[in-house]
Amino acid sequence: MDKSDSEYLKNTDIQTITIEDDFIYMTIKGSNIKMIIDKDDRRFIPIEILNFHAIDPRERQLLFRVANQCRTIFDIGANIGWYTLNFAKLPKVSKVFSFEPIPHTYHYLKKHLEINKIRNVFPFNLGFFDSIGSKTFYWTKNETGSASLENIQERSHINKVDCKVSTLDHFTKDKPDKIDLIKCDVEGAELFVFKGAMKTITRDKPIIFSEMLRKWSKKFQYHPDDIIKLLTNVGYRCFGYIGNEIEEIHSICPDLETTNFFFFHENEHLDIIRDITCPSVN
Repeated sequence: MDKSDSEYLKNTDIQTITIEDDFIYMTIKGSNIKMIIDKDDRRFIPIEILNFHAIDPRERQLLFRVANQCRTIFDIGANIGWYTLNFAKLPKVSKVFSFEPIPHTYHYLKKHLEINKIRNVFPFNLGFFDSIGSKTFYWTKNETGSASLENIQERSHINKVDCKVSTLDHFTKDKPDKIDLIKCDVEGAELFVFKGAMKTITRDKPIIFSEMLRKWSKKFQYHPDDIIKLLTNVGYRCFGYIGNEIEEIHSICPDLETTNFFFFHENEHLDIIRDITCPSVN
C-alpha cells in the first residue's frame, strides 16, 4: 500500500485491513467490528465501505441512536450481519434476533458473530413473509445483498434456493420478549413481512426501520405507499431524510432519493418524534 492508498483509507470507515489464515479482514473504525472479505461479492459490506467511505451515514446515526434505547431488536434480512453486529455492541441492547434465509449468506453471518465474539445475538436461517412454509429465493454470489423472492435485477444467470419462511406473528407467539425495534430490508418483499407481523406490531409498537424502494416493490405488484398506509392505520408516522433534514413522509414520490425510512408510533415514540422534528438549539 503506497501513500495515496493510505490517505484514501483515512477517509473511509475502515480502520485496518489484515490477512490472517488465508482470509482478508477489514476492521471498522469506532465499533472495532471485524469482517471477512468475500472476493466473489462485489457489493460485500466491507467493500461498500471502502468504495463509498460509509454505509448510510445519516440513517445509520439516527438508527443507532434510537436503537440504543432498545433492549430487544429484530434484524430481518440480516445479510452478513452489518446491522446485527452494530446493534449487538450498543450498551443498552440485550438481545438481537437476526434472520437471514440464504444459507450461503447465513454462513457469513454466523462467522462474523464468531470472530467478533458476539454473545447477545440469536441467529436464524429463516425468512419472513405473510405465510408459513418454503419459498424460492433468487440470489447470486457476486451480490448477496440483492437476494429476493423475485428476480428483481432480471438477471439471466441467477441461483435459486428454497428457504424456510414464517410470519413474524407465528415466530413471536410463544416468546415473552417485547420487540423494541424492527429493521427490515428484504429487497422488495417488505409489505408481506409487515402483513405477517401486524399482531406483533400492534402489540409491541416497535420502532421500525425499513427499506422502501419503488422499483423493487413493483416486482411484487405493490407500491411503497401501501406500507405507509398499513402502518399508519395502527398509529405510525413515517419519516425519512430529504437532503440533510429528516421530514415526515406521506408518499414515496418519484423524486424522493432516500430509500430507508423510520416508522415511529405516534404515542409510543412521541418523545423521539418531538426530538427529530423539533431539535433543541444549543
